[in-house]
Amino acid sequence: MEQFKNILFVSCSGQEDLAAINRVNQLAMSNQARITLVRVVDELPAAAGYLILKKRLTTLHEAAQTLAQNDLDELASHIDPTLKVETRILVGKPFIEIIRAVLSHSHDLIIKPKQAVVKEPALDSTDLHLLRKCPCPVWIIKPSQRKPFGKILIAVDPDPADPQRLSLHAELIKLGTSLAKSEQGKVEVVHIWDLQGATTLRGPRFNLSDAEIVAMTNEMQATRQKQLAELLAPYAASRIKTSLVQGDPGPTLVRLIEKRKPDIVVMGTVART
Repeated sequence: MEQFKNILFVSCSGQEDLAAINRVNQLAMSNQARITLVRVVDELPAAAGYLILKKRLTTLHEAAQTLAQNDLDELASHIDPTLKVETRILVGKPFIEIIRAVLSHSHDLIIKPKQAVVKEPALDSTDLHLLRKCPCPVWIIKPSQRKPFGKILIAVDPDPADPQRLSLHAELIKLGTSLAKSEQGKVEVVHIWDLQGATTLRGPRFNLSDAEIVAMTNEMQATRQKQLAELLAPYAASRIKTSLVQGDPGPTLVRLIEKRKPDIVVMGTVART
């Protein structure tokens, strides 16, 4: 994880912050990185201007920012004094303002505590927006996360025909193995695949036999195994466990995570570009 030099920590207030701030401190110490602590304060609804005097409205907004700044100052006191720390209050829609901060200040990593939601263990909308749209890696940490990160699961889907996609998954391996090295943890790389259109191939249009479908499936599996081996070739001496699992990627990965119970999952998101 030595590549991160400009870390953005998104404060959510309360115990969620305290559970994640130590991780920021440790990572920044090992990288001699600078840290920016931010809290996003929502804009007051436009309709509030009709219900509350403008002066009173301004006072309420300033009070909210003051409370947020106090929280950030308290968080900053948990950071090692040798590190460069900055605090900043942002105003607006959280995920938009956070991404704007990343772009304008060239942050290379966001660390953010997972916010509580009604339907655990789902992520809230801000976390989902960041994972899908943020231009830098996003690390969501559960408040209950035990330390160190002893079990690291890296989910990959390499394709040698797509250089951009292949580059992404090479970066995931690099991130996961680097974290494992700093945490003295173990890595498992999983690739979930399936023979797409198998039902159609059995249908009247193609009318392939079961034996032909099995042969195609075996050939696909061998191809995916080779692609995974090529992706991991630079780490041949690292004793990385690999799992090649057939199934629908989304639900199959969820079931695998529930079974393996890793401390952290490293993966790409929908917005690969």
